[in-house]
Amino acid sequence: MQPGCRRWTLIAGITAVVASGLACHAGRTEVSDEGPSAEELIAFYSPKTIKILPFTKAKSFDDDAFPDGIEVSMRALDGAGDPVKSYGTFLFELYSYKPASTDHKGELIQSWRQPVLSLDEQKQYWERVTTSYQFQLSWEGVPLSPQKKYVLAASFQASGGPRLFDEYEWDFRVDRQEILEGMGQQKS
Repeated sequence: MQPGCRRWTLIAGITAVVASGLACHAGRTEVSDEGPSAEELIAFYSPKTIKILPFTKAKSFDDDAFPDGIEVSMRALDGAGDPVKSYGTFLFELYSYKPASTDHKGELIQSWRQPVLSLDEQKQYWERVTTSYQFQLSWEGVPLSPQKKYVLAASFQASGGPRLFDEYEWDFRVDRQEILEGMGQQKS
């Protein structure tokens, strides 16, 4: 073989090896060690705040006109402010409203504990359309007095996480006409 041909053969061989190496490399996806760790991902997507939504209201759970509890609409939000599902325990406390005070919580009326610790409980309380939790809290004993203001305090505790809090003030207004119609009577 002539010296010039050897050089071209050598160059062609090196080019083929480099090209095949690049082709193999292009078909592979390399895994990078960059990015968040598992602990950081958990921290990113864990609830940082909870928010009782303004859709929270007194409601009848048996489809008559008389409210027998509170339907709470609530969101857990991650550090970016986006809704996330949460595993832990929600605690709700209903207080009378105390005006002319920096802390409007008056007398404790009732409390409810609502664990959300399993996939079944997630399915039961999570509302996909609104990306929020819906809890039906029935009051026991004497019903709430209508035409008054109340404070609903909520907290959330996940295993190993900080306790999160929110409060919501709302007016419990009952439409007399709606109650009378629900009873099958006419307004006098």
